[in-house]
Amino acid sequence: MIKTSKGISKPYVIVISGYIGSGKSTIAKLLSKKLNDAPILFFDHYEKYVEWPSDMNQWIKEGANPEQIRIPKLREDLLALLERISITDPSTQKIIFPSDYIILEEPSGRLRKELKEFIDLVIYIDVPPDIGVIRLIEREINMETWETQSTFKGEKKESLVKQLNAIASWITHYKRYHSMYLSGSPKVKSESDLILNGMNPVNELSTLILKTLKEKTTNKKVNKKS
Repeated sequence: MIKTSKGISKPYVIVISGYIGSGKSTIAKLLSKKLNDAPILFFDHYEKYVEWPSDMNQWIKEGANPEQIRIPKLREDLLALLERISITDPSTQKIIFPSDYIILEEPSGRLRKELKEFIDLVIYIDVPPDIGVIRLIEREINMETWETQSTFKGEKKESLVKQLNAIASWITHYKRYHSMYLSGSPKVKSESDLILNGMNPVNELSTLILKTLKEKTTNKKVNKKS
């Protein structure tokens, strides 16, 4: 059993990665419940702490190496949880308590050195890029209204403007960074321990993850004993 500096067992770190819109957050939340409310560190919650390359366009042209993205605050919080110390979510301000498992929603998988040494298992949620984009847009639209009426007629103007602004924002972002996502995803996928079809139901995916987790942790215990 691995010990922390305080002499207690080290939590098992699980990374959920994948293309935008692959369902990483949804799966991370479901997995957290299955693992007795295991803490989740969301990449997006650390957005204001991200240290991006100074020349983004050049960085993307050169292959968008995730090594050049640093988030010292994310590393700091992960290390605290590994030492069984509670932290505060930088986005929600909620207290995150330590547990035997830590779930990290990290698009780069284990490709960033500042996190790689602490990761035990990387799961890649595989979806076609076009499906990922569609899912992102669907999140911003009142699809329930559309699917019920096949029209947005009757929606308040303020609601429609809000939805259109959100969609336009995502389209603008994706047009700028789509080459970064496309070039980075294959690398992340190739370095993953488990690749899952993101088109399958989330309950099915969580079951497969738990099965893999059980096998990995069991093998780890057996290897240590031998």
